[in-house]
Amino acid sequence: MNDNKKTVKVIHMAPLGSGGISKLTVTINELIADNIQFDYLVFRNKKEFLENKAISLGGKKQVIDVANIKNDFLKFFIKMRAMVNLFKREQYDVVHVDASTPYDVMVAIAAKIAGVPTIVMHSHNDNFRSQKPLRDAFIPVYKLLMKVVITDYFTISEKSAKFMFPKSVYKSGNYTLVKNGIDVEQYAYNKEARNRIREELGIQDKIVVGHVGRFVYQKNHDFILKAFAEFHKRCMNSVLLLVGEGELLQSIQDKAKNIGIADSVIFYGVTYDIPSVLQAMDMFIFPSRFEGLGIVAIEAQAAGLPTICADTIVDEVDITPKFIRVHGWNSNDWADQMMKVVPDCDKRSDCRAEVIDAGYDIRTTVRQLEDFYVSSALK
Repeated sequence: MNDNKKTVKVIHMAPLGSGGISKLTVTINELIADNIQFDYLVFRNKKEFLENKAISLGGKKQVIDVANIKNDFLKFFIKMRAMVNLFKREQYDVVHVDASTPYDVMVAIAAKIAGVPTIVMHSHNDNFRSQKPLRDAFIPVYKLLMKVVITDYFTISEKSAKFMFPKSVYKSGNYTLVKNGIDVEQYAYNKEARNRIREELGIQDKIVVGHVGRFVYQKNHDFILKAFAEFHKRCMNSVLLLVGEGELLQSIQDKAKNIGIADSVIFYGVTYDIPSVLQAMDMFIFPSRFEGLGIVAIEAQAAGLPTICADTIVDEVDITPKFIRVHGWNSNDWADQMMKVVPDCDKRSDCRAEVIDAGYDIRTTVRQLEDFYVSSALK
C-alpha cells in the first residue's frame, strides 16, 4: 500500500444497500490504504444494509434527504444546493460519481461549482429503465455537460462506457477500465459451507438453481420464475434460491404462488456471506435486462458454478469455461441449458486462476484506485 501519509478525502455517490456497487465500494474501502478516507453520499435518510460496516471503516454517511419531495424541480434545487455546501464544507479531494445513468452528472456539476479538483464519472451501467421521460429526454445534454465538469472517466466495461460517456470520449478511448474485482479466495469451493447452508434450508438432496440480486426491474425476476418453472417440470427435485431484497419482492412472491411454484422457491433475503450461499447452489441463472457488468456472475464463476447468462450480459463476463450464454427469452431454451448442467452438478471445478488472470482480483482494483486517488491529491 502507498506510504504517502497525506489524508485523501474521497466521497462516493454510492448507495450502502445490498447491491453490487455498494458491496464493491465498501470492500475497496476495507482494503485501501489507511490514509484514503471514503465517505458516502446518499439521497434518502434510511438505514441501509452496509451502513454500519462503512462507518466502522471510518467513513461518514452524508445524507441529503430528498426522497419525500414530490416536486422534481424543487428536489433538484434543494439537492444541488445541499451538495455544493457539503463539498465546500468537507473539502474533498475527489468526488467519485458511481453512475447508473448520465443524469448522475448533476453530482459532478455540484462538485465543479464547489471547486473539487478531481471529479470522476464511473459508469456502472449499460442501459436503464426510463421512468421520467422529461428528465431522460435531456440525456444528450447531460453528456455534453460531462465534457465541462468531469476530470476522469472510469468504466466497468466497454458497453457501459459507450452508454454513459460523450461520443467523443468513447471514440477517443479517453477513459479508464476499472474492473469490478472480487476477493477470489473467498469463493474457493467449500464443502462444509455447502452442506451447512443446504442443511439449514432443508435442501440437501435438491438441485439448487440460484440467483443473487435486488428485486428490481433490471434483474428480471419475472423471467427467472418463468425459466425455473419450465425447468422444474423436467426436474421436479429442484428448488430456486433467490437472494436479495427490493421493491418488487412482494410481487415476485405473489407471482411464484400464482404460477404454482411457491413451494419450490426460497426467498433467502440479504446476507453478508454471499460466498457461502453460492456454495449451496448447483447452478447460477443471470437473465438481467441490462448490466454494466454483473459482478455477481464473476463471483458465481469463481465459486465454480455453471453460470447461465442472457445475451444482454457483456462479453467481459465470459472468463471461465463455466460461462454459458443463452440467446433470447424462450424459457424452454433456458430450461434446456439448465438440464444440460444437471449431470455435472457434483463436479465443482476451481476457476479462481481464470478469474485472476482476467483481472478480477479485488487487490488489483484496489491498487489501481489507490494510486489514482493519491496522485490526484498531489496534483
